[in-house]
Amino acid sequence: MASQRLTFIDILRGIACVWMIETHAVNAFLNDAFTDGMLYNALKISNGFVAVTFIFCAGAGFRLALESKLQDYISFGKPLWKYISRLLFILGIGYSLQTPIFSLDYLLGSSSEEWMRFLDSNVLQLIVVSSFLALIGLFIMRSLDRMLIYAWLMMVGVCWLTPIIWSISGESLIQIPDYLRMYVSKQPPASFPLFPWVGYYFAGYIATHYFVGSKDRNRASNIYLIVSIGLMMIVYGVSRTDWTYYSSELNWWLVSPMHMMFRVSGAMFLFALLYKLQDKLTGSVSRALMVNGRESLVVYVGQGIILYGAGMQAIIRSIFPEIIMPWHIVLLTISVIGIMTGYAFSWNTYKKRMPMHAKWTLYLSMIIYVLIFLLTPA
Repeated sequence: MASQRLTFIDILRGIACVWMIETHAVNAFLNDAFTDGMLYNALKISNGFVAVTFIFCAGAGFRLALESKLQDYISFGKPLWKYISRLLFILGIGYSLQTPIFSLDYLLGSSSEEWMRFLDSNVLQLIVVSSFLALIGLFIMRSLDRMLIYAWLMMVGVCWLTPIIWSISGESLIQIPDYLRMYVSKQPPASFPLFPWVGYYFAGYIATHYFVGSKDRNRASNIYLIVSIGLMMIVYGVSRTDWTYYSSELNWWLVSPMHMMFRVSGAMFLFALLYKLQDKLTGSVSRALMVNGRESLVVYVGQGIILYGAGMQAIIRSIFPEIIMPWHIVLLTISVIGIMTGYAFSWNTYKKRMPMHAKWTLYLSMIIYVLIFLLTPA
C-alpha cells in the first residue's frame, strides 16, 4: 500500500507542477487586455489552488514519512538530520531565487526594497518553515495520536487567527527583524506568509493521517469526496451572509477562514479522486505527471528560471509578438511543460541508475552555484 499511496500523491504533486507552469505563464506574459471577464476570473480562482496543493502535498508527505521514520525522528537519528539538511538546502534554493541580481556583492549594497524582496516568504520558504513547525510538534507530542491533536490545533488556530494577525499595524510589524517580518506580514508584501498558508500544510497532514489509518481506503476516499463537496457548499452559503469577526476592510479572498476551508476542500477532493482513479492512471501522461511530482523541486526551480528569469523573459518576448494573447500562453505553457518533463525524467533516471554520480553531480553543481554567487561583481 505504501507505493500506491505515494503514486497518487506524486500524481497530485505533478498536476500542481503543470498547473503552476500555466499560472506563472499567465501572470508573467498575458497581455493586460485579456485579464478581465468571467473566463479569466474563473481561471484566476482555479490558479489559486496551485500553491495550496503544493503545500497540502508537503504536509501529506511528512505524514507518510512518519510511517517508517517516526522513531528515527523523535530519537534524533540519522534520517532526521538528513531531512533537516534537505530542508535547509530547499531554504537556500528558495532565497537564492529571489536575489535581485545573482551576486552577493550586489545584494549587500541593494536597496531596502530589493532586500525585502530577497527576504520574501515564498512557497519553498513556507514549506520549509511549516516542516520545522511540524518537527517541533513531533518532538513535543512524540506519538502519532498526539501529533494529530497538534496538527488540528495548528490548522484551526492559523486559519482563525489570520484576520487578527493581518490587522496588526505596519508600525508594529516594523519592529520585527527583517529576516522574520515577511513570514507574518500581509499578502502582499509577503507572497506566502505563515498566516494563512501554513494551515494548508497541516490540512494535508490531517487528511493523510486519517486516510492511511483507514482499514477501507476506498470508503475513506468516498467520504473525502462527500465531505469536500459539502464543505464547498457550506462556504458558498456562509459567503452570502454579512457576519464576520474581523474588519470588513480585509480581503475575504485572502484572510477568511471560509475561503481557506474552500481551498482545503478543493485539495482534499483532488486527493480522494486521484486515489480512486489511480489504477486507471497508467498511461504516458500519468507517468509524466508522476515524474514531475517526484522531481517537483527541479520543476519549480527550472520553470521559475524560464518564466521569471530576466534573460529568459527577454528571449521569450522576442519570440512572441508584442501583444501576447491566450493562445500564445497555451503554446508557451505546453512548451515549458515539455522542457521540464524531459529534464525531470532525465534527472530521475540518472539518480536511479547512477545514484553516486548523481549525488556528486549535485554537490559539484551547488559548489559552482555558490561560487558564482560569491564572486560575481555587482
